[in-house]
Amino acid sequence: MATRAEKDIQIDGIREILGEANSLFLVDLAGLSSNDLNILRAELRTQGAGMRVVKNRLAKRAIAGTTADKLEEWFSGPTAVVYHPSEPVDTAKSLVDFAKTNPKLGIKGALIDQTDTVDAAGVAVVSKLPGLDGTRAMLLQLINGPATQLVRLLNTPAKQVVTVVKKHAEAQGGSE
Repeated sequence: MATRAEKDIQIDGIREILGEANSLFLVDLAGLSSNDLNILRAELRTQGAGMRVVKNRLAKRAIAGTTADKLEEWFSGPTAVVYHPSEPVDTAKSLVDFAKTNPKLGIKGALIDQTDTVDAAGVAVVSKLPGLDGTRAMLLQLINGPATQLVRLLNTPAKQVVTVVKKHAEAQGGSE
């Protein structure tokens, strides 16, 4: 059994995660092999996310009085906290994709951007959203689209004039 000091260290570790994370996902690990867990951890690391298995009682004490206290209802059974400092969409995609191939992984819920609580169905919806890079690309496309069309529109009359002059010159050159 852990001493009071050891429990306080674990609570501080969970609070540190809460402080660094923009988004938190709670998952149920019951039935997953250690090999599956290692694969999941490696996949999450490639996304810049981390995962920590927590004791529910200690996690509830750590989240008390924070924005994460909305997640308290999901701290039951074997629980791990998956966290990312900035990008919730890629983390949600990784979890949902892993759950498709490993149905024993249960997604309980999440706290997105330290404000919005979503259940497992909400995490699935978040996973279908475009990520930060995809959103930036769409925004650039929206900004550049009208400018590109304007340049084409401005160039079109010039091309038509050149074509008319060229045809006229060919017609005069052909008649001489």
